[in-house]
Amino acid sequence: MKIRQAKTEEFEAVRSFYHKMTDWLDTVQYGPGWKKDIYPSPEDLMSAISGGELWVAESENGFAAAMIVNSLAVEGYENAAWRVNCGENEVSLIHALGVMPEFQRKGVSSRMVEHAIGLARSKNHKAVRLDVLEGNLPAEKLYPKHGFEYIETVNIFYEDTGWANYELFELVL
Repeated sequence: MKIRQAKTEEFEAVRSFYHKMTDWLDTVQYGPGWKKDIYPSPEDLMSAISGGELWVAESENGFAAAMIVNSLAVEGYENAAWRVNCGENEVSLIHALGVMPEFQRKGVSSRMVEHAIGLARSKNHKAVRLDVLEGNLPAEKLYPKHGFEYIETVNIFYEDTGWANYELFELVL
């Protein structure tokens, strides 16, 4: 399975991937609360693709996984008790990591996380950070396996969930 940057002409395929993910996540107990065209929004997807920040894992039948890796933090990150001080250009953030159900428990999410860590290292970033909706047990288990430390739980506003508690994780590089 190859992980690569999504191309601009693949916008509709990426959007379709996230729609399918959202439909599936609506059926599981520990979903992140995504809503079609709200999170991730079409504008965010196009911006990430255009900026070379949206990564896909290709399978024979389309995309097995996708994620955004950039340095854009939402409001709520700035006052967290991070382990290392980082300027905006010294940290990578993982957003909207999703793996299709047929690829669950096959190491695809781990490969995506390792890819994001490799991207951060290649940019000489000091850390990789992310947030997980409180109660999203699969994500809460995934990131510590890769060395991420739980930092704290903060109340963050996202268009899809409104104000909700999110657990912040950080991997110091």
